[in-house]
Amino acid sequence: MANQEPTAVEDKKSLPAATKDRVAAEIESNGHTERTVSEGFITVADLPRGLYDHEEHVSVRDRGRRRYHPFAYDFDSTPMSLDDPGEHWEEKVKALHIENRNKAIERLKAEYGERRHAQVIQDTKDLGSKAFSIVSYHNLMHEQARRAFVSGLYFPALVAACALGERVLNHLILDLRDYYKSSPHYRRIYRSESFDDWRFALRVLGDWGVLLPEVGPAFIELAVLRNRSVHFNPATYTTMREDALSALKTLGRIIQLQFGAFGRQPWFIENTPGAQFIKRAYEDVPFVKTYIAPLSGFVGVEYGMDLTERGWRHLDYHDYGPGDLDDDEYARLYRERDHSKVVTREMVERAARAQVSAAVEEGAESTDPRGAAPQA
Repeated sequence: MANQEPTAVEDKKSLPAATKDRVAAEIESNGHTERTVSEGFITVADLPRGLYDHEEHVSVRDRGRRRYHPFAYDFDSTPMSLDDPGEHWEEKVKALHIENRNKAIERLKAEYGERRHAQVIQDTKDLGSKAFSIVSYHNLMHEQARRAFVSGLYFPALVAACALGERVLNHLILDLRDYYKSSPHYRRIYRSESFDDWRFALRVLGDWGVLLPEVGPAFIELAVLRNRSVHFNPATYTTMREDALSALKTLGRIIQLQFGAFGRQPWFIENTPGAQFIKRAYEDVPFVKTYIAPLSGFVGVEYGMDLTERGWRHLDYHDYGPGDLDDDEYARLYRERDHSKVVTREMVERAARAQVSAAVEEGAESTDPRGAAPQA
């Protein structure tokens, strides 16, 4: 998981800084001269929250060379580790898989007990991996609904999945409606606190262009299950597990399609293996601006990642210089980046020490009335 704690650039703002009228110290960079103090222009180092100061990024000089990189995701791949190893796998790979499967089984025993352990394993496998999703309001409730299913609480799992589907629709309308005040729907929704008519909600979100093409039909599938299960239907007694599994899988598909990161969502730049970056044209799209950009660091192609006690944080250079890259060029530079120039914690700490030394030297010089360094 990622979190939005201060970047390395921000961390150094608490250190003594050189004055604006001296030549700032040069530190290691990506082929250009970087200064620890910006002179006559704004860099991410000048912003209170640095790489996460989203409202102020429009003012930084190297904006055209940066893109938003989301790095706060929720997922669970435990079900994949419960499968049997492939017959044609190499022996070492088989052995590692079996070891991981045994560990996963022990975790499930510790969490759900041993009384119905065989069914716990089967339910976990049938449920499949949890949808890969950005961190948002739905993650915790989605996890609770899945846990209910694995615990054998099929009807609570069914109702929870359907209720969460409705909650997602409500969040999307309530969170985004102020961006669509000119919409003919706005007068019907601007004072409402909730919506239980799924078709109306889907029509509104469809007209706004919020939902991706396959998401609306998936919501309709979930609505059918909701109406059949929540309203009285004697057949529910005999189909609870089947319906709960179908509802959870459909909900997972909705979440992964709309809130995922590796499903070819149109707002992500193509051809950036191992990472996703928001396209420049989508930075101000209401859904992206509301849900994805706030979980992102504003980075150049040579950014690094650092795992701390509080989660992941981005590390990056203060300034990539002026200029404007289109998305394809950004992707190419990311693919071809020199990994020796990718920012690391060691580089950040070394730069911070250099900045302190420069500030100390400047302080020592300023104490001598002749402008020369004090004599030892």
